Amino acid sequence: MKKLKEQFKKDFEQANNVELSFDVTQLESNQPHIRHRMRPLHKGLIFASAGLALVLVVAAIPLSVMMLAPKSDSVKLARRRYSVNEIEIAKSNTFERLNDVQYPNLNHPLLSDISEEENDAYSNFTNLTYHSLVDTSKEDNMSYCAVGLYSVLNEMTASVSRDDLKDRLNNLLGLDETNRVTFYEKIMKANSFVDENATTQIKNAAFFTNSLDYSPSYVDYLTSLYCEAYQLDFKTNANKMVEWVNKAVNDDHFIDKGFLGLRPDTVLYLFSTLYFKSAWSNKFLSSDNVNDDFFLNDGGKVTTKYMKHSYFTNQYYDYDSYISFKDYYCDMSSVTYIIPKKTEDNIFTLTKDINIFQENEDNKVLPKNHHITVNLQTPKFKNNASIDFRLCLENLGFGDMYDDNYDSFHGAFNPETTNNINIYLQTLKQKNQVEFNEDGTIVKSVTMAAEGGKGGSWREEVDTLDVKLNQPFIYIIKDANDTPIFVGHIDNPQA
Repeated sequence: MKKLKEQFKKDFEQANNVELSFDVTQLESNQPHIRHRMRPLHKGLIFASAGLALVLVVAAIPLSVMMLAPKSDSVKLARRRYSVNEIEIAKSNTFERLNDVQYPNLNHPLLSDISEEENDAYSNFTNLTYHSLVDTSKEDNMSYCAVGLYSVLNEMTASVSRDDLKDRLNNLLGLDETNRVTFYEKIMKANSFVDENATTQIKNAAFFTNSLDYSPSYVDYLTSLYCEAYQLDFKTNANKMVEWVNKAVNDDHFIDKGFLGLRPDTVLYLFSTLYFKSAWSNKFLSSDNVNDDFFLNDGGKVTTKYMKHSYFTNQYYDYDSYISFKDYYCDMSSVTYIIPKKTEDNIFTLTKDINIFQENEDNKVLPKNHHITVNLQTPKFKNNASIDFRLCLENLGFGDMYDDNYDSFHGAFNPETTNNINIYLQTLKQKNQVEFNEDGTIVKSVTMAAEGGKGGSWREEVDTLDVKLNQPFIYIIKDANDTPIFVGHIDNPQA
């Protein structure tokens, strides 16, 4: 067969006086292609992000297709004329791009006016999902890419084929679909830039199986959410999804093929990735690092390395038993730390029923003069986290998305050719890497600058906030619009 394909290429080049540079083994043999209709079986959606992996799959009857045996004359050498376009189709018949997504291409974050309605909707989503993860995961040093889960669920909602589920997802995400498109554009413009000292990139992609007909209208909606769309053969081209994710997070080994959890009945993957790397506005000096105790929730303690620096801020929030304050990156993004005032208190107990992603202005502390000096000691840490969102979503009342008895996400496919298939959620998961060091913060999930100055020859009385993050604390990375994009907690920096 390979010789016949090579002969075809040679004949084509001679007849048209062109040289074709592609692998002839990618040309299909002349077997009939069967677009199969399935008896009642169930399929699902997988989405994975360097961050999130979500799956809609097919179950019940295993997916299997009998290919017709070729007749004796089904392959024979003949001279025919083919256009260059036809050759390209032959070359890429197992991989096709379905849309053209133009990501914002900026060298700094673009500030937008986030309305109160948008802020309330997104912070409520982030708060509900984060607290549900805390309740269900029980993992130390958990980190969670909130914007990744929001991206994928937003993409999924447009494919929902059950009115009750669509209403519940819309309620969780907040806003209606049209307003979410507008809000998401603001998120993308604040998180799509590359600078010498800071880079933040959100990338999204949908990969459809080529064994089913996708819905063009669904692809159009994905395009409005900055989501690339492809159709491919999962059996032969799954590595293309791995390569896409790893390129998006700037790490050739972030995920491998095993992360996909590919099954014979998987029909769609959705990915949302976040790559965040930013330097501190005021850097830590490694020469100032000290080793000291970190007090654990179980009463024990570990020795860890602390970084130290001082900077100015114009406010912080005092909630009696805990405080919330910011440190700043050089690109107008920031990190909010939430920590108890006493080492015997548990931050998760103190904030259990509180939306930690919205500050209460009644608790704001302002400087008596010009500014507040923060003297901060924070652990130097690096950790990895993996999240399976099933228990989190079941805890929020969305367990039925995983039930193969429901046809939940059929809007992603052409109903005329897939009417006997149930589309349901197979897997929804996330992988994160986060590092806080002297230079700044790096987040991979498959950040307003505070002005400072050197002291002059005069003195004035200023407010000083001395903070040592020496017990379990929460951190929230926010973009230039003050929108939370990543959240985590450190229970043990040595774990």
